[in-house]
Amino acid sequence: QRRVVVASQARQKLDAAAKALDAVVTGAKVSSLVSEQPMGLDEIMRGAKNRLSQLVDTDAAQEADLALSIENGLLKCLDGDAETWVDAAVIILRDLKAAVPMDTVSTSVGVQFPTTAVGDWAEAGAEGTVGEVLAEELKCDKQDPHAALTKGAFQRAALLEQAIRVAAACLL
Repeated sequence: QRRVVVASQARQKLDAAAKALDAVVTGAKVSSLVSEQPMGLDEIMRGAKNRLSQLVDTDAAQEADLALSIENGLLKCLDGDAETWVDAAVIILRDLKAAVPMDTVSTSVGVQFPTTAVGDWAEAGAEGTVGEVLAEELKCDKQDPHAALTKGAFQRAALLEQAIRVAAACLL
């Protein structure tokens, strides 16, 4: 069975990786080196790349077949003056056993976050994450407001699992 090291110890990310890759998964605590609430695709991608580069230097990566990095963040979409905010994850999957290590990148399906929650977070000093604001408002898991926002139809782990499967399908 494949061995995968994930740049996180978050249960949702580990479960998504195990399911998507049918693998034995180990998590490693590494930093994204970006803000706690990444904003924009560039910062989300930078966070995922930073996590991956630290991950491959860990002892856990020496025993693994694949390395996986996941970073969520908010994307601002403008429609005239109106703002719409979408939370999405960038997934980077690296084949550690290939002659030349190869990375594939995918993104999760985005979930719209209420503009009011983003505004409340910004007005409170942009500390923590918008997920924490939503957890307070919706009485939900701060790591998975996606489930509450989609009325239980899509948990964050399922969204991540799908994105991981796409990245894995793109590995040559």
